[in-house]
Amino acid sequence: MGFSYKRPVGERNTYKNFEVGVYPAVIKKVKLAKTKADKPKFTIIVNGKNEESGLYNLVFGNEFTEKNFNYLLASIEDNGTEIPDIDFDYNEETVKFLTGKNVYIRVELSDWNGELVPAITEFLNEEEFEAADELPGTELDSNSQ
Repeated sequence: MGFSYKRPVGERNTYKNFEVGVYPAVIKKVKLAKTKADKPKFTIIVNGKNEESGLYNLVFGNEFTEKNFNYLLASIEDNGTEIPDIDFDYNEETVKFLTGKNVYIRVELSDWNGELVPAITEFLNEEEFEAADELPGTELDSNSQ
């Protein structure tokens, strides 16, 4: 029992960006990485319910790290996960905690190599997510509330 070889054609995987707006999403994967300036960062891969995908880079060691990280944790907490008392830092323990968690995200147009593309710009708490429903251009699903 076998099969004959037939060369695959077309795209293996299609990539679908989030559109501009706010979304409930899931952290699919977190990678320990470095910036071009050799600063540690998490590259956070996020998926939406309609097979959208995006990424967010959380850079460590700057004035925004703690604030951005706390918004990420608040988003996770507001989606029903208790925040454990662990050492949240650039480490595997934090990566394991973040992976698979539900979050709220904001997507805006961002400059990428001279081109404006949709990008995850921040994680939202529940209050911010629900308030965004009142703003034009948001992509909330009526079933998500």
